Amino acid sequence: MTESLSHFGPWTTDDLAGLPDDGQRYEIIDGSLLVTPAPAPRHQLVAGRISVFLRESAPDEADVVEATNLQLSTGRLFVPDVIVAQSSALLTDSVALVPADVHLVVEVVSPSNAAMDRIFKPQLYAASGIQWMWRVEFGPDGVEIVVLDLRSGSPVVHARSTDVLRVGLPFTVEVPVNRLLAPRQSLKADESARADLEN
Repeated sequence: MTESLSHFGPWTTDDLAGLPDDGQRYEIIDGSLLVTPAPAPRHQLVAGRISVFLRESAPDEADVVEATNLQLSTGRLFVPDVIVAQSSALLTDSVALVPADVHLVVEVVSPSNAAMDRIFKPQLYAASGIQWMWRVEFGPDGVEIVVLDLRSGSPVVHARSTDVLRVGLPFTVEVPVNRLLAPRQSLKADESARADLEN
């Protein structure tokens, strides 16, 4: 469940420095602090694996980070699960990225923040100028990924658990969705078999 802490006046990015490092996610929306429990292990596993595929395909001038502050405006700061951003922006000592540096955000939907990830965050990302968002859902058959063009406000790809997600924007990338929850041992076996075929 998402909760809001009491505080005199609107919350700012500077106020976050005084909060405990307790594993929870602290985000700010219109000056109010939202506190979300630490994500579940499955959530983090999928976010991490998506990061790997994105990093392998991202353009040379970009890189991939997880759970990093993204400052949309003075009173709005979110912590997307994955961000593809300009490498130059990641090398500064700033406490948050800004939308101009962002190629793509990924939100893995959790029960505690489903409405935020499905409805509010896409609208606020779009309003800040971010064009591309992946929304990752856990369905009865596994992981599903919805690629959203936030400028048009509509999904452009919906990849289900047995699909290979293929997109060309903001850069070309393929994600075999069924591998996002596969046991690591089976992933290593697949990689070994591929290497044998290439030799």
